Amino acid sequence: MRNSTSFVLCFAGIAAALSGNAMAADGCADGTFSSVTSPDGNATSVLFDDFSATAGGGPGISRATSTCQLSVPVTRPDGFSVFGVDYRGFVSAEDGQAAQIVTLQDGRQVLKYQVTGPLQDDVATGGKVGTSGSDTLGLTVVVETTAPIDPFAPDATLLVDTIDITRLGFTTLSSVTGSMDQLARQRQAIAADLMGTAQGLLGEGERFDAGSSISLFGSSSAAAGFKGRWEAGSGISLLGGAAIVNPDDDHVSVDTLALLAGAVRYMTPQATWRGFGEVGTWGSPNVSATLSRRYLDTSTVVSAGGTVDGSLLSSYGRIGAVFAPDQANEIVLSARFTKAWLDLDGYSETATDRNLFAAKVHGGTSSENIVSAEVAWSHQTEGRLDYTLSGAVGRIFADDKAVRASVDWVGDVSGRARDQTFASAGGRIGVRLDEVWHLDTSVGATFRQYDDPEWNVGAQLKAQF
Repeated sequence: MRNSTSFVLCFAGIAAALSGNAMAADGCADGTFSSVTSPDGNATSVLFDDFSATAGGGPGISRATSTCQLSVPVTRPDGFSVFGVDYRGFVSAEDGQAAQIVTLQDGRQVLKYQVTGPLQDDVATGGKVGTSGSDTLGLTVVVETTAPIDPFAPDATLLVDTIDITRLGFTTLSSVTGSMDQLARQRQAIAADLMGTAQGLLGEGERFDAGSSISLFGSSSAAAGFKGRWEAGSGISLLGGAAIVNPDDDHVSVDTLALLAGAVRYMTPQATWRGFGEVGTWGSPNVSATLSRRYLDTSTVVSAGGTVDGSLLSSYGRIGAVFAPDQANEIVLSARFTKAWLDLDGYSETATDRNLFAAKVHGGTSSENIVSAEVAWSHQTEGRLDYTLSGAVGRIFADDKAVRASVDWVGDVSGRARDQTFASAGGRIGVRLDEVWHLDTSVGATFRQYDDPEWNVGAQLKAQF
């Protein structure tokens, strides 16, 4: 007789007569099974003497079932565990006969193995089950056969002799949520990284009184394009441009995209102090990025991700004052508010033995609010040179639920980015080649909380008219 251990408790199904030619049998009565547990408590094998069901002419019933309830202690109930459940046994069924193994967890069917005759073969099947917030894994295993009552035909028999239960993975809610926060920060970085280039398209770093112009430019931030400014009269200026950008960020991989920007500015009439207001929009219709996340499965760091497509749209408003004590100097003080919307498709990670807790990341729109205070000083020398020194400080306010996902064995999880304080500084030196053509060079740096500094060097050829 085999003796049970404390790792697996088997409770016998109650024998009872069923309607028609069927009955329920005791699948794991005391003394008819034993179990072996691994030293770390993460695996066990349950061996049965007679966990079987037989139907047909011999027993005189057309349907037979045998039930066993397993209660497996969970060594780490504080998170989400995934177990592999494997069945070994033998099945014999003739034409017109059938057999199946059904596994229930909390009354829900989680695994099913089903065959029809003619078949005589070993049984080797299984699947995965999960548990969370409980110190036991409870499973109800039902073995069933069906066969016509024919005294001249062999019986249908299904025998289970071993059930192996092995922990395959373990993670925590904090680890999974942290991985969603990573995706949210990557989404936030897309708009934040493009903001500097967009503001450059709209005349940042140039004198307010420079007049109408059109420029070709390139920069070390992998951007190249054109921009222009037209003084429409009555204090109104139209600003705009377009660039091809290949964003370079340590947190997210973004494919080359087209960045478009446009704005209108109004300035009060000429005076030592002038007020101005500016509204505009910038964005890209073709954002394609590869997002990735990392989470902890037991003691292993798992990386997973996917590719998304979508679009970016940002709108901003800016107000400020221009102080020009003389024709050579100009100081601009301003405040800016930007609202950015990033709309991306969803994607589904591939569930593998390595990525057990695969995520289906939902598509949708996330947003962020950006506020900043800016200052710039421009000076025109008596010769051909002019220059501008500029700086800004601000803060990015993140979306509370920038990412939503359904994670296998965990459920619905959301992630958010972090609010970020940032500062930027830059300088531009311009050389007047003749009355029309000007050549500018610039250098700038952006410092964002939690991120490495970003440096940018650029040049532009400008024609004034």
